[in-house]
Amino acid sequence: GQEPLVELLRERLNEARVYGGFEPGQIITDKFMDSTGQAPEIIIIAAGSYLMGSKPRAYGALDNEQPRHRVTIEQGFGFGVREVSVAEFRQFIESTGYRTKAERKGKSSVFDDAAGRLTIREGVTWEHDYRGKPADPDLPVLHVNLHDAQAYVDWLARKTGKKYRLPSEAEYEFVARAGGTDSYWWGEGSPAEAVENLAGDRDSSPSKRNWTNSFKKYRDGHWGPAPVGTVGEGEMVHPMGVYDIAGNVREWTTDCWHQNYIKAPVDGSAWVNPGCKIRVVRGGYWASAPEQSRAAFRVSAKPESYGPVVGIRIVRDL
Repeated sequence: GQEPLVELLRERLNEARVYGGFEPGQIITDKFMDSTGQAPEIIIIAAGSYLMGSKPRAYGALDNEQPRHRVTIEQGFGFGVREVSVAEFRQFIESTGYRTKAERKGKSSVFDDAAGRLTIREGVTWEHDYRGKPADPDLPVLHVNLHDAQAYVDWLARKTGKKYRLPSEAEYEFVARAGGTDSYWWGEGSPAEAVENLAGDRDSSPSKRNWTNSFKKYRDGHWGPAPVGTVGEGEMVHPMGVYDIAGNVREWTTDCWHQNYIKAPVDGSAWVNPGCKIRVVRGGYWASAPEQSRAAFRVSAKPESYGPVVGIRIVRDL
């Protein structure tokens, strides 16, 4: 006569194994063990299965996004609700005295609005925005390379005692798709309302420039990165509860770059070869063409590279 109780206990044991005692969709913030601060918010992502990559003739499909293959993530994980902000990265710098490569090199690339292109400027570091101006605290941190991003998540792990890390590209695409099979989490084409900081044809720069390849009839009110988690407060929200997965800034992942998905892991883990020279960056950014904001889009980058395009998204094992 105890079958219902036994089944309930089995469900709870399984939830504890898969979600570490949390629930999918729950937002948590880990306190630092020395009571000096806290980690950025993460949201619990449910375990699941999806088709990673793109069909050969799908919109914007690239050879490096194939073959399309099923990935099954059996363990839930915590995913950054927002990109890491300048203020959050400042905590790390002030706590450790760490110096980013941009600081050591004394320069980075910035967007020159007058010229309409990226240019190198002296004295630009993580404390600056995409133009090389002092960055507001709530903007996403820029001018950080993979080693800087890794140092940040390693510091979070030490401060909280939890397993913080960078996402695998399979985890990133899993969240970017949000259970769907379309090009974007909102479907196909331009969103019906402002959902992320994307390159829209109705956005314009301070000098009245417009994007030539952009989402049609779209405007989010930003040229360059927006403050983290501020675009997308209407009726259309990401089903998994995250912000800027398709826009604002691109984000570093753990994976090494491979030309295609032949022999790629199917469990959601990062595909890493010791000593690899090229890594994977995921997501679109504030100037990405529509095909570059697709959930399947991926781009290669040297781990030492940095600039006004790529930032940081955190993940935590449960």
